[in-house]
Amino acid sequence: MDQALNNRQRIVAAMSVLGDGEEAAALAHFMCESDASAHATLVGRYARENDRELAMKRMVKNLISLDSFSSLAEIHPAWILEKLKDEPPRVIGIILRFLPSSHVRYILKNLSPIICKQVPNMVESFSVHPDVLDTIRRKFEGNFLPMRISRLIGNPGFENLYYLKEPELEELFVELGLTELAIALSEMSPNVLKIIYNRLDIKEAKKLKARVDALPPEVAPEFVRQAKATFMKLESERMGSKQFLKTIGLGAFADAMDEDTVDLMRLILQRLDPKDGYKLKRFVDERRIRQNFVSSEQRRDMVLSAVRFLAQEGRVDKAWLGEFEDGGDNIENKSAESDPWEEETKTLHQLA
Repeated sequence: MDQALNNRQRIVAAMSVLGDGEEAAALAHFMCESDASAHATLVGRYARENDRELAMKRMVKNLISLDSFSSLAEIHPAWILEKLKDEPPRVIGIILRFLPSSHVRYILKNLSPIICKQVPNMVESFSVHPDVLDTIRRKFEGNFLPMRISRLIGNPGFENLYYLKEPELEELFVELGLTELAIALSEMSPNVLKIIYNRLDIKEAKKLKARVDALPPEVAPEFVRQAKATFMKLESERMGSKQFLKTIGLGAFADAMDEDTVDLMRLILQRLDPKDGYKLKRFVDERRIRQNFVSSEQRRDMVLSAVRFLAQEGRVDKAWLGEFEDGGDNIENKSAESDPWEEETKTLHQLA
């Protein structure tokens, strides 16, 4: 898996080009392998800038300024609401000014009417000194892991899955659920399969049948055992077909989590509706104490395959194909007519 380029690597590369020009690549000898590769890639591009000094100064300034941008917009509003319930109305009003309108509507709709009446209007919130606003925002953001999301990486990996928005994660879980259910049913008779298909909506039933038909003649036994265990545990629960598939998918996704993905897990939980988040956490906790027939590494490969499939269908960002929608050129290979720094600056501003 290619190392995703991050803002720390960009700042180091920009600062070194600003000081040493094309010789900045020599710093790679003092870095670990992954950072050295990223450094060489970035220096090679940055050193070709026409007005290198100005471009690098602008880059460093914009990258550093990302830390001042609120990442609350990337968190599901239900989690924010839970923390706001512990805050006084004046603080609630201040935090609302940092949120997108969809989050504000959700929070005001679900706050108690008594508290809503006490929340100051936007004009009053703007009258607070900027330093006080910044202090309050940063303190409140401390309730969550920072959701620093860069759209600049050319080949996102498993560690970047929290970049997916909530609807995209839901698509992923349903897709994983379809695949997991197909594996669980791979040894079933046609009559049993028919019963399962009849339980689902027509759309999901057709998708599931396509997954079953597409399975290889022999599925690895450990995958079948794990899929059956998940299916049997949920089969008796009463829920709609889409929710059923999503729940199975949450269980399959949980099998990709281990002690190395604790922070990723927390970031993904912040994306999800708490109802789905608590289910995912429960599955992860159960995984720690039960026998697992499939390794977390194998599961991660399955998850990434599902994400790439969704990207091919246009159901998640095409960057997950290692490409960009402007014809497949990634950000490290812009044409001579375009200004790579301007593209990068524009993306940074879009994150604000």
